[in-house]
Amino acid sequence: MEKNRAQALASVLKGLLCAVVLTLLLMVGVAALALGVRISDGMLTALNQVMKLLSILLGAAVAVGRGGRRGFLTGMTVAMLYMTVGYVCYVALGGNAFVVSQMLGEILIGGALGAVAGAVLSNLPEKRGRRTA
Repeated sequence: MEKNRAQALASVLKGLLCAVVLTLLLMVGVAALALGVRISDGMLTALNQVMKLLSILLGAAVAVGRGGRRGFLTGMTVAMLYMTVGYVCYVALGGNAFVVSQMLGEILIGGALGAVAGAVLSNLPEKRGRRTA
């Protein structure tokens, strides 16, 4: 039982780490793009939402994997932790202009996206190794 919990925690942390790393890489890309091209605030907001979406999907994919177990719960947990960590970092870096209900709404929407991604992944057949002749 303890082994299963440790494995579940490890997979969640691995998915969370991958999601955070992807976000950081995408942020560097957006910053480089912003230096070369004039980007409006609306476009930055849209790119931010796309970064969150891609990061949640990657985090759920890494944590659950094809044919994984407890995909719904694992995907939701990764996504909600990712969104919470994002808001904690935002506040810690001095960003205090946000609406709490909007923040909670985004965390719940992120959790729903992660849950759906995890459920879909866990219902896909496991990848089989390559067959050799």
